[in-house]
Amino acid sequence: MATFVCVHGAFQGGWVFRNMAGALATLGHTVHAPTFSGCGHHCTVRVKELGLSVYVDELAAYLDLFDLWDVILVAHSYSGIVCAAAMPRLAPRVAATVYLEGIIPRPGLSFAGLGGEPFKAMLESRRLDGGLVSPWQAAMFGVAGAPDEDWFMSRLTPFPMAAFTDPVPEGELVFPAKKHYVRCLENPNPMLVAMAERAKGLGFAMHDLKSGHCPQITVPVDAARLLAAIAENGSGAA
Repeated sequence: MATFVCVHGAFQGGWVFRNMAGALATLGHTVHAPTFSGCGHHCTVRVKELGLSVYVDELAAYLDLFDLWDVILVAHSYSGIVCAAAMPRLAPRVAATVYLEGIIPRPGLSFAGLGGEPFKAMLESRRLDGGLVSPWQAAMFGVAGAPDEDWFMSRLTPFPMAAFTDPVPEGELVFPAKKHYVRCLENPNPMLVAMAERAKGLGFAMHDLKSGHCPQITVPVDAARLLAAIAENGSGAA
C-alpha cells in the first residue's frame, strides 16, 4: 500500500484532509498531512519570516523527521508552489506527485506574478495587519453550499502575504517521472483551467474529478478513490 503526504493550500492546514485521509486509510493506505507554521493548529506562530522558503524547509524537514521514502506527494492549490520549490531536495524520497488542482509555478515568478494584476488587486483588498491576507469567500474554495461549508470556513486562518509574493527560485523545475494532475471539473477559475492545460503540456498524466476546488472537502471519498487508483495503477508520465 502507498504512503501519501498531502500538503494543504493557503489559509488551511493538515486538518483539511481529515475525511479524505480516513477514506484512504480504509483502503489500506497511510496518510501524512503536515501543517505549515501560521496555519491550522500552528496559527499562533506568527513571525515576519513566514513565506515560501520557510514552507519549503518545513516540508523537507517533515519528510526527514518521519523518515518517509517512496511517498506520493499530493499538492493542493497553493502548495503546488511549495512542492515544486522543494522537489530538488525531496526528489529521492518521492515516488510520484499528484497536483490536486495545484499551482505549477514558473521559475522567477511568485503566485501573485502568475495570477497577474487582478489577483494582486484581490490580495491588496484582503491585506491585514502583520503581513497577512484574509481568506477568500467560500465560492472561491468551491465549498459554497456543501454540507461541510461552515466546518471548513470556520477553520481557515489568515495566511502570510509573503507566501503569495515570494518568487520561486530560478532554475528548471524538477518533477518525479510519475506526475499527475487532477482537474476539478466544477471549478471555472480561468487560472486553474489554464493550469491544467499547462500540466498537460508538461507531460503530466491527466485526471478529472467532478468537484469544486476542494474535493477533499466536498467529495473526499471520490478523491481518495482516485488517489488510490493512481497509486495502484502506478501510471505516470515521464
